[in-house]
Amino acid sequence: MAVVYQRNRKCEVGIHLNKNWYSSSISPIGLTYSIHVERAYRGMVELDYLERTKKGIFDRQGRKDGKRRNRVTRYRATDRLIDKFTAQEQEVLPVIVPPQEAHELIRIRVRTEDGRDEVYPAPRSGEVELMKWNLERINRVLARCWYDLEVPDSELAELQARLANDPEDERRLALHQRTLHRVFNDDELTTGGRFYGGWWQNIPKAYRRHLIVDGKRMVEIDYSNLHPVILYAEAGVTPPDDCYRRIFNDEIEARYGDDLRSMVKAAFNAMLNAEKKLSQAPEDIEPSQFGMTWRDVSEAILTAHAPIADRFYTGIGKRLQRKDSDVAERVMLDFIDNGNSILPIHDSFLVHEGHRNLLDERMQAALLEVCDVETRLKLVEPDLSRIFAKRAKEREQDPEGFGPETTQDIVEIFAAEEGYEKRLGAFFRLSRIAAEK
Repeated sequence: MAVVYQRNRKCEVGIHLNKNWYSSSISPIGLTYSIHVERAYRGMVELDYLERTKKGIFDRQGRKDGKRRNRVTRYRATDRLIDKFTAQEQEVLPVIVPPQEAHELIRIRVRTEDGRDEVYPAPRSGEVELMKWNLERINRVLARCWYDLEVPDSELAELQARLANDPEDERRLALHQRTLHRVFNDDELTTGGRFYGGWWQNIPKAYRRHLIVDGKRMVEIDYSNLHPVILYAEAGVTPPDDCYRRIFNDEIEARYGDDLRSMVKAAFNAMLNAEKKLSQAPEDIEPSQFGMTWRDVSEAILTAHAPIADRFYTGIGKRLQRKDSDVAERVMLDFIDNGNSILPIHDSFLVHEGHRNLLDERMQAALLEVCDVETRLKLVEPDLSRIFAKRAKEREQDPEGFGPETTQDIVEIFAAEEGYEKRLGAFFRLSRIAAEK
């Protein structure tokens, strides 16, 4: 069902109405067309428990730019369905909804000649079985903890609605999506292999600083210049300190600063992933904002990185993803072997802030073990600005420092909790019930 945080901000979810999809091996475990679509979905629409919000589209011809506008049917819960839950249950719906079971844990995704993404399970082999076993171990540990955002429910609802209502954005905010799978780009498993599936991977970067695990704040550490460092090591040349700066003259670099660096990084990675020279800027890269053309950017990067210039436009980026995904697997296994939760976002990781030194150590060891290189790590601290603002407001309202009035009324105590605190409490209670069974 569509999880809601407020009645006026209902989350939409998609449903496949193509019967063939349910017979494929990538469809969710235990889901069948006759039960899920013909009985559950259509029956609940007929009973006014669900409402269709957007009709699905299958674009056979595509647009002039060659891209297809395919979209599955979308629906949401009606007030009639929501009223089946108590007010307390509605506040913790993301916890009540069972964790989404992973589809095929190891899958292949390739782009067909007509521009469609074809997804199918990886061919069985000893390597694939080992990857599945490792993922099952990782997912079991992930399921033991509750991950949330330390923001008011009103803001969480706005973020959920913003992601759900953007037709160009496939990201969704659904807190029950807490399992991972790996996606490769070829049957030989030489390209891709990164981990996907966790809801925390879908939120805007700024919100990662508000992530909490079991009510405790998290830090994020990522590898600096990872792919360039690997390529320079293979070429036997020492890389620049920052491979995404000093691409243009000092005046341009000073004028545009970090915005220019972000554009260069995106262009650098696009050039590594492309299998042939690009005649125009990829989507979401706009050199014109900096008074440049795509050709200006491409030529500047090739010139600045002459020692590895022959690696651009060869598709090597996807082969590098296989390496960084193996590094990620190693780091996660090191953590979960000690019972510690860890959230991956490709080549960065989020852990409880008390484990930052351990994460630093394990990331360096895994990179050296898998790729035989070293690079700097970047730490992103949790955002405490809201906490400081709240404390400042409390000091303003209570200058003598007596503190807020306390109550023994259990109803008032629970009512004062933030939404993420209520969800965490519900998660612990359900976990205890499950353990007792």
